[in-house]
Amino acid sequence: MKKILAIVFLITAVYTFGVYVFLVAKPQVLNYEEFSTLPRKKDITLYIKNYDKVQNLSIKIIQNGKEFTVFEGIPTPEVKITLEPKKLGLKEGKGEVLVELKRLFLFKETYRIPTSIDYTPPTVNIIFSPYTVMNGGSGAVRVSVSEDSQLYLKIGNLSFPFYQTGENTYFSLFAVPLNFHSEDSIKIVAVDKVGNETTVLVPCRIKHKRYPVYRIELKGKESKLIPKLSTLLGEPIDRKNLIQAFKKVNEEMRNENEKQISSIGKESENTLYWSGKFLQLRRSKVVSLFGERRIYTYGGKKISESYHWGYDLASVRNAPVEAANSGKVVFAGFLGIYGNTVIIDHGYGLMSLYAHLAEFRVKKGDIVKKGQIIGITDATGLAFGDHLHYGMMIMGVPVNPIEWWDATWIKNNILPALYSRGSK
Repeated sequence: MKKILAIVFLITAVYTFGVYVFLVAKPQVLNYEEFSTLPRKKDITLYIKNYDKVQNLSIKIIQNGKEFTVFEGIPTPEVKITLEPKKLGLKEGKGEVLVELKRLFLFKETYRIPTSIDYTPPTVNIIFSPYTVMNGGSGAVRVSVSEDSQLYLKIGNLSFPFYQTGENTYFSLFAVPLNFHSEDSIKIVAVDKVGNETTVLVPCRIKHKRYPVYRIELKGKESKLIPKLSTLLGEPIDRKNLIQAFKKVNEEMRNENEKQISSIGKESENTLYWSGKFLQLRRSKVVSLFGERRIYTYGGKKISESYHWGYDLASVRNAPVEAANSGKVVFAGFLGIYGNTVIIDHGYGLMSLYAHLAEFRVKKGDIVKKGQIIGITDATGLAFGDHLHYGMMIMGVPVNPIEWWDATWIKNNILPALYSRGSK
């Protein structure tokens, strides 16, 4: 009986050990799929599960019967590898990556990954680019690319997408930020499916425009300012906390509102809604310009500042507001300092904004035509008189509307990027 029990115990122990070795403690390599494509240079991080059970990790690339060792040694939980296949002697074409884990000096886990080795980056040809662009302005480019690629236009830390217009041809609308300097550059970046990257400079001249700076004295404006701040903050404001309240609205609330506008601006449809020049508010007078830096003072002392991202246009009280061009309404609601606001998507990243309205004549989701009445002017939000704040943006970045009111500018700087020669 004792012998039987001993045998049963031994079998159970061996079975338990086997289950532990082959299932519970079995090491695994995660993220090995990254080896399926290899450009000229690639950083790969492998994650080794139960790495402490592994005596050796081996990574080799096999091509035309030859083996090229990439890694050999004891693994850690994360194995980071910088692969440069060409330096190893590999040629463009097909190959196989062999990953092996050895454990307990007897057992081996093997992964075989077919791989494609490609050193050739995509070729980008610029078909059209503007001769000049100004800081705070807009631009457009048209390119052809030799192969399917992830394509984007880069200005500093801003990125603008490309949209396909034909076989291997693409265009991009882009915004030049206000603080863009003439020594900076505009780049087109193309990354192919393997990861090879090409960067091409857009050959356009940067025209640096100086935008005005205004000092606005708030002392003496308390009778208008206090009710506005009280409404926006939802709490009573008086002269004692006026400055603190103004800073909160002009800085914190403005920042939140502009983040929301920027977020909306990035969700543009791949549809060209607009045509021709954009409309300015009928019979309106310009009372404030795009790009103004406003320094607010109280009793001559600076208390806050902000930038003005549109044109303020004044007409008669409660003037009808037209859609500047055809598009889709993506926002119609109250927006803090901007008051009652409508935002229209004109497609491919371009949007227009209408603020300080009294009421809406459209709702989110409506398709509107150029010249259609979308609301009437008022002084909602942080506005002290009846007017329209009109703004434009590309992928959420504010741009100077004055260019888009000019049919000649659009014809020379935008349409050649949207259409091939002879198509329109």
